Amino acid sequence: MDNHRAMTRRRLMLAGAAGSLILRAARAHAQQQTEKLGQSDADYQATPKNGQQCSECTKFQPPQSCSVVTGSISPKGWCKLYEAPPE
Repeated sequence: MDNHRAMTRRRLMLAGAAGSLILRAARAHAQQQTEKLGQSDADYQATPKNGQQCSECTKFQPPQSCSVVTGSISPKGWCKLYEAPPE
């Protein structure tokens, strides 16, 4: 009975490890597949709009990048995907 129990535990641990590796690989693949929008698709403009600007957006990546829009992004720019930081 102990031998059967050990085999079951061993199989469970191996299955858990394999499942963990599969989930990590799936997450990495999903992140790589996420494509950025072009500036025109995001209605990007190099000037602020209604007091909103890229440097205050949660998606802005200094010095001139964005996690969801391609190309060089001005800190003083704006697009329709603007997301204010939580208060």
